[in-house]
Amino acid sequence: MVIHKLTARFGCLEGDTLELHEGLNVINAPNESGKSTWCAFIRAMLYGIDSAERAKKGSLPDKTRFAPWTGSPMSGTMEISHGGREITLARSTKAANAPMRVFSATYTGSADAVPGLDGSNVGEYLTGASREVFCSSAFIGQGAAA
Repeated sequence: MVIHKLTARFGCLEGDTLELHEGLNVINAPNESGKSTWCAFIRAMLYGIDSAERAKKGSLPDKTRFAPWTGSPMSGTMEISHGGREITLARSTKAANAPMRVFSATYTGSADAVPGLDGSNVGEYLTGASREVFCSSAFIGQGAAA
């Protein structure tokens, strides 16, 4: 899977777009500009938001931590290449207690659904890793490296 373009309403991102290019992409930006938010957005697009997660000492659940600052519902798109095809993933929020639960995967530029992809399996299908493996190996969250 290759990620080409992300568009998000997620935390400090209010319809912002991030385009990635072939090879290594480095994001160099000031504190509080959204670098970690983009990473969390990718995780949310692939694996969804766990609406059952609760606050723990010193840590907010993603549904609270990344709620858009403007109060609008969480949503976004992710344009990727996978298996020689261009695919657009989209997630949106219909009910406040189930952020980013509405999911679609279509071939980019069409309304044709990608067979076999749904909101519960997209991350594992595209990366080959469960959420737990992805979060402990491919995605090391802010402050989790220790």
